[in-house]
Amino acid sequence: MSMEMEKIVERAIVRFKEGYSCSESVLLGYTEAQKINAPIVPRIATGFRGGIGRCGSVCGALVGAIMGIGLKYGRDSLDDPNSSICTVKAAECYKMFEKEFGQTQCRSLINCDLSDADDRKRYEELNLRETNCARYVEGAARILAELIRDYSPSKLKAKNL
Repeated sequence: MSMEMEKIVERAIVRFKEGYSCSESVLLGYTEAQKINAPIVPRIATGFRGGIGRCGSVCGALVGAIMGIGLKYGRDSLDDPNSSICTVKAAECYKMFEKEFGQTQCRSLINCDLSDADDRKRYEELNLRETNCARYVEGAARILAELIRDYSPSKLKAKNL
Protein backbone atom coordinates (compact mmCIF):
# COMPACT_ATOMS: atom_id res chain seq x y z
CA MET A 1 0.00 0.00 0.00
CA SER A 2 1.32 3.45 -0.86
CA MET A 3 2.20 6.05 1.76
CA GLU A 4 -0.89 8.05 0.85
CA MET A 5 -3.11 5.02 1.31
CA GLU A 6 -1.40 4.04 4.56
CA LYS A 7 -2.21 7.51 5.83
CA ILE A 8 -5.94 6.82 5.44
CA VAL A 9 -5.66 3.78 7.70
CA GLU A 10 -3.37 5.55 10.16
CA ARG A 11 -5.66 8.61 10.45
CA ALA A 12 -8.76 6.43 10.90
CA ILE A 13 -7.09 4.51 13.75
CA VAL A 14 -5.91 7.72 15.42
CA ARG A 15 -9.37 9.26 15.24
CA PHE A 16 -10.98 6.09 16.60
CA LYS A 17 -8.55 6.01 19.53
CA GLU A 18 -9.39 9.68 20.19
CA GLY A 19 -13.02 8.68 20.67
CA TYR A 20 -14.66 9.25 17.32
CA SER A 21 -17.14 6.57 16.29
CA CYS A 22 -16.41 3.89 13.70
CA SER A 23 -18.19 5.69 10.86
CA GLU A 24 -16.71 9.08 11.76
CA SER A 25 -13.19 7.66 12.08
CA VAL A 26 -13.07 5.98 8.69
CA LEU A 27 -14.51 9.02 6.92
CA LEU A 28 -12.17 11.37 8.80
CA GLY A 29 -9.24 9.12 7.95
CA TYR A 30 -10.05 9.46 4.29
CA THR A 31 -10.76 13.20 4.26
CA GLU A 32 -7.70 14.06 6.33
CA ALA A 33 -5.37 11.91 4.22
CA GLN A 34 -6.77 13.48 1.05
CA LYS A 35 -6.63 16.99 2.57
CA ILE A 36 -10.36 17.48 2.14
CA ASN A 37 -11.43 20.17 4.58
CA ALA A 38 -15.20 19.86 4.87
CA PRO A 39 -16.91 21.08 8.05
CA ILE A 40 -19.69 18.58 7.40
CA VAL A 41 -17.23 15.78 8.28
CA PRO A 42 -17.59 14.06 10.79
CA ARG A 43 -21.17 15.29 11.35
CA ILE A 44 -22.51 13.52 8.28
CA ALA A 45 -21.20 10.17 9.60
CA THR A 46 -22.31 10.44 13.24
CA GLY A 47 -25.71 8.82 12.87
CA PHE A 48 -24.25 5.67 11.32
CA ARG A 49 -22.41 4.51 14.45
CA GLY A 50 -23.52 1.33 16.08
CA GLY A 51 -25.08 0.05 12.89
CA ILE A 52 -27.17 3.18 12.23
CA GLY A 53 -28.13 4.84 15.47
CA ARG A 54 -27.17 1.79 17.56
CA CYS A 55 -29.75 -0.36 15.77
CA GLY A 56 -27.18 -3.03 14.85
CA SER A 57 -27.57 -2.74 11.10
CA VAL A 58 -24.66 -2.20 8.67
CA CYS A 59 -21.35 -1.64 10.48
CA GLY A 60 -20.55 2.06 10.79
CA ALA A 61 -16.94 1.50 9.72
CA LEU A 62 -18.19 -0.01 6.47
CA VAL A 63 -20.60 2.90 5.97
CA GLY A 64 -17.75 5.36 6.59
CA ALA A 65 -15.71 3.61 3.89
CA ILE A 66 -18.60 3.76 1.44
CA MET A 67 -19.05 7.46 2.23
CA GLY A 68 -15.37 7.92 1.35
CA ILE A 69 -15.99 6.12 -1.93
CA GLY A 70 -18.87 8.51 -2.52
CA LEU A 71 -16.58 11.49 -1.98
CA LYS A 72 -14.08 10.08 -4.47
CA TYR A 73 -16.42 8.66 -7.12
CA GLY A 74 -19.91 10.00 -6.40
CA ARG A 75 -21.80 12.00 -8.93
CA ASP A 76 -22.24 15.76 -8.91
CA SER A 77 -25.23 15.83 -11.24
CA LEU A 78 -27.78 13.49 -12.77
CA ASP A 79 -25.78 13.10 -15.97
CA ASP A 80 -22.45 12.48 -14.22
CA PRO A 81 -20.97 9.16 -15.42
CA ASN A 82 -19.27 8.59 -12.05
CA SER A 83 -22.50 7.14 -10.72
CA SER A 84 -21.64 3.72 -12.15
CA ILE A 85 -18.08 3.85 -10.82
CA CYS A 86 -19.33 4.69 -7.35
CA THR A 87 -21.91 1.91 -7.39
CA VAL A 88 -19.34 -0.69 -8.41
CA LYS A 89 -16.82 0.51 -5.83
CA ALA A 90 -19.46 0.54 -3.05
CA ALA A 91 -20.47 -3.04 -3.89
CA GLU A 92 -16.82 -4.13 -3.95
CA CYS A 93 -16.26 -2.48 -0.57
CA TYR A 94 -19.25 -4.26 0.94
CA LYS A 95 -18.17 -7.65 -0.43
CA MET A 96 -14.54 -7.21 0.64
CA PHE A 97 -15.59 -6.27 4.18
CA GLU A 98 -17.99 -9.21 4.35
CA LYS A 99 -15.32 -11.60 3.08
CA GLU A 100 -12.75 -10.35 5.58
CA PHE A 101 -15.00 -10.29 8.64
CA GLY A 102 -17.69 -12.82 7.71
CA GLN A 103 -20.48 -10.34 8.36
CA THR A 104 -21.52 -6.73 7.73
CA GLN A 105 -24.07 -6.25 10.50
CA CYS A 106 -22.84 -4.46 13.61
CA ARG A 107 -24.94 -6.55 15.99
CA SER A 108 -23.46 -9.77 14.62
CA LEU A 109 -19.91 -8.44 14.44
CA ILE A 110 -19.85 -7.47 18.12
CA ASN A 111 -22.47 -9.93 19.37
CA CYS A 112 -24.26 -7.13 21.22
CA ASP A 113 -27.45 -5.17 20.77
CA LEU A 114 -26.34 -1.57 21.33
CA SER A 115 -29.96 -0.41 21.53
CA ASP A 116 -30.24 -2.37 24.79
CA ALA A 117 -28.80 -0.74 27.94
CA ASP A 118 -27.62 -4.07 29.40
CA ASP A 119 -25.85 -5.01 26.17
CA ARG A 120 -24.24 -1.54 25.97
CA LYS A 121 -22.91 -2.12 29.48
CA ARG A 122 -21.58 -5.54 28.41
CA TYR A 123 -20.01 -3.91 25.33
CA GLU A 124 -18.11 -1.57 27.62
CA GLU A 125 -17.20 -4.24 30.19
CA LEU A 126 -15.85 -6.56 27.50
CA ASN A 127 -13.95 -3.66 25.93
CA LEU A 128 -15.44 -4.55 22.52
CA ARG A 129 -14.70 -1.10 21.11
CA GLU A 130 -10.96 -1.79 21.41
CA THR A 131 -10.98 -5.55 20.81
CA ASN A 132 -13.49 -5.77 17.96
CA CYS A 133 -14.50 -2.39 16.55
CA ALA A 134 -10.92 -1.14 16.19
CA ARG A 135 -10.29 -4.08 13.82
CA TYR A 136 -13.33 -3.16 11.74
CA VAL A 137 -12.25 0.49 11.53
CA GLU A 138 -8.77 -0.52 10.42
CA GLY A 139 -10.13 -3.08 7.95
CA ALA A 140 -12.70 -0.72 6.44
CA ALA A 141 -10.09 2.05 6.08
CA ARG A 142 -7.67 -0.39 4.41
CA ILE A 143 -10.38 -1.61 2.02
CA LEU A 144 -11.27 2.00 1.18
CA ALA A 145 -7.61 2.80 0.52
CA GLU A 146 -7.30 -0.21 -1.79
CA LEU A 147 -10.44 0.66 -3.71
CA ILE A 148 -9.61 4.29 -4.34
CA ARG A 149 -6.14 3.27 -5.51
CA ASP A 150 -7.49 0.53 -7.77
CA TYR A 151 -9.53 2.55 -10.27
CA SER A 152 -9.55 1.17 -13.75
CA PRO A 153 -12.14 2.09 -16.41
CA SER A 154 -11.45 -1.24 -18.13
CA LYS A 155 -12.65 -3.10 -15.01
CA LEU A 156 -15.93 -1.22 -15.21
CA LYS A 157 -16.37 -2.10 -18.88
CA ALA A 158 -15.77 -5.73 -18.00
CA LYS A 159 -18.66 -5.47 -15.54
CA ASN A 160 -20.90 -3.85 -18.19
CA LEU A 161 -21.15 -0.52 -16.45
